Amino acid sequence: MDMVMSQIAGILDHHVDFNPAGDFEEFLRLVPAKWVVYLFADEADQPLQLLCVKNLRSSLKRRLQGERISLTKSVDYREIVRRIYWRRVDSVFEADWVYHAVAHRIFPDTYQGMVGFRPAWFVHVDPNAAFPRYTKTNNPAAKAGTYFGPVEDKHAAARLMELMEDAFDLCRYYNILLEAPNGRACAYKEMGKCPAPCDGSISMEQYRRMVEWSAATLADPREMIRQQNERMREAAADLRFETAGKIKSFIDQLSKLGKGAFRHARPLSDFACVTIQPGPTAASAKLFLILPGLIEVIAGIVSEPAGPSDLLRAVFIAAEECANVPLDSQGIERIGIVSHHLFSPKQSQGVFIPLTELADLSGKSLLKGYRAVIRQAREEESEGEGVMKELQAM
Repeated sequence: MDMVMSQIAGILDHHVDFNPAGDFEEFLRLVPAKWVVYLFADEADQPLQLLCVKNLRSSLKRRLQGERISLTKSVDYREIVRRIYWRRVDSVFEADWVYHAVAHRIFPDTYQGMVGFRPAWFVHVDPNAAFPRYTKTNNPAAKAGTYFGPVEDKHAAARLMELMEDAFDLCRYYNILLEAPNGRACAYKEMGKCPAPCDGSISMEQYRRMVEWSAATLADPREMIRQQNERMREAAADLRFETAGKIKSFIDQLSKLGKGAFRHARPLSDFACVTIQPGPTAASAKLFLILPGLIEVIAGIVSEPAGPSDLLRAVFIAAEECANVPLDSQGIERIGIVSHHLFSPKQSQGVFIPLTELADLSGKSLLKGYRAVIRQAREEESEGEGVMKELQAM
């Protein structure tokens, strides 16, 4: 546990010792009346309770003045708490990230069911598999192939699978595909909506290339839509209106990609962005780098940067250094945190900018994002405790 607490001290970067016999008002003046993630520890420096509150001073006043707090049982914190670790946070995104990092280390066996973070959902396909197909998953590190996401939820993942099968006339009945080339074709072959690799009408190698084509389109639908629009215009010019109508239906299906519940779906390897979140003052912000499985603070921005090139260089240097970080279970959960904020039904604080939009190093997207964050309504400060999250190890 000593090693765990040393790791915690690296995340929760402030601490204060509590002496129940000391001057309580003097003790309270040592802590900020600000939004924090904080941890109670006992005399042996063992973790007792992890909280996220809008006002640390108010929270400690309530919990350490001798009032008995009812959790699973009545607890007098004054009798057992001897140290408090904390870290200032200035946005819901930052609070979620810090809280998850600490909970993972303190409660490694139980935190997943307690913190309430939902997983991110992806669709997976491996065109080179013996019998390739699209599947939905919340574990984007289990198999070879490509993971596309995140999408809004598991239902959106199922709809994306169906969209790809319908748009590219892929096999809908995997159990029959497994019998190829000796299977019995289903009704989709008769309707002209499946090339029937199951009965050998096309080879499995040809079918794999169809799946590969579909995956390339899902990765970048814009190029395919451009090509199909050109084909449609040519068909219409040649008075082949039926053909043009079929191409238009195909374009309409492809146009659903990159929108709505699929608006953030991209190959996992391209899941790379920055987020600008509120800082501690009205004119300040914090810049975070997000890569597959990684969230890292790049810089605090005190005021509007006159020349953002230094910030951009820091972003791309950090992205290059972290490019090959393996995706572990905790990294998958971090993607879930990011996904939650990307798809939050309530207008989330902060701005998310793909790294591809920063590649020209002009800094226009960064400045625009900073200004948008400064204009956003801030989380209100709280005179009371303002509990947002709470885990205990009593």
